[in-house]
Amino acid sequence: MGSRSVITGEAVALDLPSASLITRGASLLVDLILYWAILAAVVLLSSFTVLNAADPALQAALGLGAMVLCLVVVPIAVETLSRGRSVGKLIFGIRTVRDDGGSVRLRHCTVRGLAGFGEIYLTMGLLPLITAMFTERTKRLGDVMAGTYAVRMRHPAVPPMMLPVPAPMGAWAQIADIGRVPDELAARAARLLRALQQGGSKVNLPALTAAADALAADMQRHVSPAPPTTSSVEFLSAVMAERRNREYRRLRRQGQRIASLQQRIHALPYP
Repeated sequence: MGSRSVITGEAVALDLPSASLITRGASLLVDLILYWAILAAVVLLSSFTVLNAADPALQAALGLGAMVLCLVVVPIAVETLSRGRSVGKLIFGIRTVRDDGGSVRLRHCTVRGLAGFGEIYLTMGLLPLITAMFTERTKRLGDVMAGTYAVRMRHPAVPPMMLPVPAPMGAWAQIADIGRVPDELAARAARLLRALQQGGSKVNLPALTAAADALAADMQRHVSPAPPTTSSVEFLSAVMAERRNREYRRLRRQGQRIASLQQRIHALPYP
């Protein structure tokens, strides 16, 4: 259904994309198959031991207890111990979290498990389907009651941008003080440049240009000396490319120092 920005206690915005209805349904199907297989194994094992010698009332009680254990207690325990994961969720790369983005606890999993037994089995999965279709983040009834939802944990790999420093900005970039640019502002600039780099017919070029002008105005307050007269996109490209180049040089120098230190250590005689 999209993504959801969650503001943490440290006032940091987290982008937590919610899992789709199809992904949630597929993961639930895997879990149901697994839990019913466990129940079948328990019943089969019991049929060779206790149930043969038990009276019908005891057999019914043991069967009901096995069903509650395998279809309610085990799912709650698995989700609690794994902090919102299960076998199906692990396979499809999703996880259950609180509405504020935090990890679920026993009470959340208990509410979800008890509600899930009723809505999934008593309505044959119809109620969760309807509820997920009409909620913002594909929540089922148990999620609504517990204050939870499912998020995607796997994201496609994003190749790094290799934009060069524009030629007219080369001399300025070498002497510019860009170390005061906030990381959040740099991340916004990187996302905008990536959108411009990818292009395509769906890109709203006027809107991106206006956003680039606003970002450039914000970034100019954190760099010195003032850049030469150029476009906002070239200015942002120069700053981001130079940040990348300086970080690469810093990491390279650090690696060389570590390698030199290791050579000196290995050259020392053992005591």
